[in-house]
Amino acid sequence: MLPELAVSRKVWGRLAVALIGLLLLAHLVHRAGPSRIMEGIASVGWGLVLVIALAGVALAVRTWAWRSTLLDGGPRPSFGRMFALRLVSEAAGQAGVFGQVFGDAWRVARLGAELPLASRITSVALDRALYTLSSTMVTIAGVTSVAFLLPLPGKWALYAKIFASILVFSVCLAVLAVRRRWPVISGPVRALGRIGGIAQWVERKREAIQSVEDRLLDFFHDSPAAFRLSFALQVAAHAGAVLEVYLILRLMGRPAGILSALAIEGLTKLVNVIGMINPGNAGTYEGGNMLFARLLAMSGTAGLTLALIRRVRALFWAAVGAICAVMLPGPGRRAERKIQHTPDPTEHGHAAIIMAQATPADSLLARVGALPVLLRAILGAQKAGARKIVVVINPAAFQVRKELHRTGRLAGNVEWRIPVGGEIAPVLLNEAACEERIVLIDAGRTYHPSLHRRAAEWDGTKVLALTTDNQPVGMYAFTTPPTIRLLKECPVRMRTFEELHAWLTAAEGVVCESVPSDQWQHVSSPEDRLLAEQKLDQWLVKPTDGVFARMNRKVSIPISRQLIKFPITPNMVSLFTLGVGFLAGAFFAFGGRGNMLIGAILSVFASILDGCDGEVARLRFQDSAFGCWLETVCDYLYYVFIFAGMTIGLLGRGPVYVIWGSLLFFGAVASFLTTAIQRRRMAAARPEQYLSRWQAQASRRSANPFLYLGRHTEFLIRRCCMPYLFLAFALFGGTYLAFIGAAVGANIVWPIALYSYFSFDPARMPHD
Repeated sequence: MLPELAVSRKVWGRLAVALIGLLLLAHLVHRAGPSRIMEGIASVGWGLVLVIALAGVALAVRTWAWRSTLLDGGPRPSFGRMFALRLVSEAAGQAGVFGQVFGDAWRVARLGAELPLASRITSVALDRALYTLSSTMVTIAGVTSVAFLLPLPGKWALYAKIFASILVFSVCLAVLAVRRRWPVISGPVRALGRIGGIAQWVERKREAIQSVEDRLLDFFHDSPAAFRLSFALQVAAHAGAVLEVYLILRLMGRPAGILSALAIEGLTKLVNVIGMINPGNAGTYEGGNMLFARLLAMSGTAGLTLALIRRVRALFWAAVGAICAVMLPGPGRRAERKIQHTPDPTEHGHAAIIMAQATPADSLLARVGALPVLLRAILGAQKAGARKIVVVINPAAFQVRKELHRTGRLAGNVEWRIPVGGEIAPVLLNEAACEERIVLIDAGRTYHPSLHRRAAEWDGTKVLALTTDNQPVGMYAFTTPPTIRLLKECPVRMRTFEELHAWLTAAEGVVCESVPSDQWQHVSSPEDRLLAEQKLDQWLVKPTDGVFARMNRKVSIPISRQLIKFPITPNMVSLFTLGVGFLAGAFFAFGGRGNMLIGAILSVFASILDGCDGEVARLRFQDSAFGCWLETVCDYLYYVFIFAGMTIGLLGRGPVYVIWGSLLFFGAVASFLTTAIQRRRMAAARPEQYLSRWQAQASRRSANPFLYLGRHTEFLIRRCCMPYLFLAFALFGGTYLAFIGAAVGANIVWPIALYSYFSFDPARMPHD
């Protein structure tokens, strides 16, 4: 009972400290004047985008610094994964010292099972140590600039000089200890081991602590280049923080120089250390900035406004980190999925043979959706899971290979064959001798991706032939030993798909499966190409698209058609759309009927652009699970921007909107987390299938009123519908009604998502 009582007291003590900090923050805001603070924030305006972007660059630089501490050989985690882990760690660090410990432990656990545990611990420890060392140097520089270069009262100047001297001495001592390999960590640990109460605990940890200390010292002595690079990057990240302070002060119209910004940043880091016992550092952080501003001959309101703007920036990236924490797979699950999705030569993979020997070169290079027809066939087979792709091509058209290589889209599993005498039978016989699953594809046609998947998944006892009106569409699947044996018996002089189809029909070894004519298109003339483009536009429409989504497609598809003409990736489109969403939220934050209307219009424009990233990805065969998750994160941030902007813009109507805003914030965050967790459970490998799978599960339980309500109202919260509702209310000056409705709706969404998470059976979920 005593340990539990001690833990309980610690928890309640920290909650009390946090409450005191919040009360202090409220007092500071009241004393400075909310209207004056809002004026200072409004003066920053669009500069807040630069502040957030600058912080993102600093986080990326710190990730690079952390990555440079991974010195062991072998594969390293991707930069994107390490950046996501950095965001999670920074989000946890907002809760104080225990949050930092949790964040570092999270980084160690999720960095990757392919790395040894000691390497992971060492890299995180090195990153934290170098960050602390560089922070100390910035603090020293800030205190020194205050003590020796800025005018201060006599007593304050004396204190500053004494403190700066102590910091300089501490850094010099630390450098000397590292150079001479003093046991600055293991030595105190051994001393603690002599205390009876914790001796056993210390003994269990002593070997690990000694190993980490040795690696820390080895990093400095054995890898000086990596040490210098990591340390320089950490200093560069702190320089970005100094630049951030300078930028905010200039945007606020304060005549501050780089020296003043350095002083504020250095002293702020000192306050962060002192305020680590305060979860979130609320109140102490803002109070410290007010004090520093006054020391530098600025008003306390300016210091508080500076702190609040930086707090908003920190909360933005903390929100992104929280989303990453939910969506980022653990190393075990990631490795498991990697194993599950690695094509097996005998069970899961298949060889795709693309027959292009009878198709002219100009038809193979004819572009549909900005991609050559032959390249579309190759990428379609690759997306369907082909582990090997063989392209059979005429020698006269062999220059096509060079043209496709210039696109940079050909994978290493593409092989090229030239049929002798134009006969395809020898090529087929050669592949059938070493393959157990073969899909034949006509290179002169475009196919809906579902046809590639259907052929790859066929497991019947006969050959699958896809047909339309009893005519072959140019796709066959030989996916069982009997069908492979049948392929080995084909006539030697067979040259065309028509001859192959006739022979298979005569041998009664084929199963014809009818497919609609709008699922494929032969491309041999300009008219055929035009039809192929029209059908491709139809394929961009999803089965889950509702009325508003289909309306958006009429605008987004022409935009996507223009985007694919340029080297613009789907992820670029997602980030640009996020910027439009931020712009819409900013106009909502300005308040007033006119600004609200502009914000609603921009919100609709962002809704239209929201479909372009997926359309560009499908047009170019660049869709991926990462892109889908990125789009999801951008969708969540869009809602954050819009709702935050509405909250700020409506504060002038009365304090009641603070309550509505808090309710909306809680409901939105809860909805994001519950839907993200459910999406990961239902469609981790195919996140784009989440909505259709959820709808299918909910439709099976139509008798359940809770799920019936969710199934028939979920379209209201989609990005294709909600912006139009905002626009309708904004036209009549009723944005506040839409805001209240969103607050109520957000707190209906997450209970439905949570209920469906526990009620849906994972075993009955479809797998596409």
